[in-house]
Amino acid sequence: MYSLEQSSQDFATLWGYSVGFYGVWIAHIGRQMRLFDHIASRPLSIEELIRTTEFYPAAVRAWCIAAQSYRFVTTKHGKLHLKNQMKHMLIDTSSIDYMGGQFSYLALRSLEYADFEKLFKFGKTTKMSNSLNAVQQATDWDHYAFLAMARDDKKLNGLLSKGCWLLDVGCGTGSMISKLQSKYPNSRFVGIDPSIKAISSARKITGAKRATILKGSGESMKFTDEFEIVFLCETLYATKDKQKVLANCWRALKDHGTILIIEGLLPQSKFDNPTSQLIMGMQLDFALQGKEFMNKKDIVLLLKNNNFSAIRFEHLGGNVYLVAAMKK
Repeated sequence: MYSLEQSSQDFATLWGYSVGFYGVWIAHIGRQMRLFDHIASRPLSIEELIRTTEFYPAAVRAWCIAAQSYRFVTTKHGKLHLKNQMKHMLIDTSSIDYMGGQFSYLALRSLEYADFEKLFKFGKTTKMSNSLNAVQQATDWDHYAFLAMARDDKKLNGLLSKGCWLLDVGCGTGSMISKLQSKYPNSRFVGIDPSIKAISSARKITGAKRATILKGSGESMKFTDEFEIVFLCETLYATKDKQKVLANCWRALKDHGTILIIEGLLPQSKFDNPTSQLIMGMQLDFALQGKEFMNKKDIVLLLKNNNFSAIRFEHLGGNVYLVAAMKK
């Protein structure tokens, strides 16, 4: 019988892609159905997990067997365990090692991948607002990576701690503003997003006292000299007129104000490593949305064309960068 061990390296690589596809869904189901949370709280047998969740037994058993095979969970004395490192990677959104949201993003976005045929044949794209939950899952890591960086940046941490006005352009469901509110109670926040569904959620989780959530886009906003910080997290790539957005951000900032941009950027070379492969593969996803990744040169040119200076990049991991610049 032919075995994988006897196969060529190329065959083994392609086989691994099939295995990885199911790994994404095993991780997403474990998170979505909170199976990982139950196991993390205390070791459980499969039957105990079924009784605790009251889920369909055959589905839980199938997931448990798959999760063990993929080493998401381990078994000891007949009980399922979730190792501490797995807790950090799969369910602890504040951990720098967290990647659970990426699995959920990929799984949820893949529900729309049947539309690729329409993209290739007719150039028809889909709206990202259809996958709002997917975006929220993916950006949690970005948010916590930014908060960790801000805590260690004396100037930025001091500004937010003392109290300033921050504009979140493309605030989505408001999860970033909510996190900032908890960390920096003296600051005030304004969020703007074109999605009615997103701003409805944002208004619920941020409240009305220290946050104002507005419907609108980066291209249409009219703020003038109002904010010390303008923040765009995974927003710029999705805008139609990037020059207009950055011009509006420049106008919204006070003199010597700071623009902070978090974006996944195309690698400059070495496309064959796992981090670069993920970005290159996600280009198809972005093409389906009618969007595309930028690179460092694109960002620098956009910022310089809009009179921003002191441009600096900080790698947050996974080809995701924090780009900071100042209004002259």
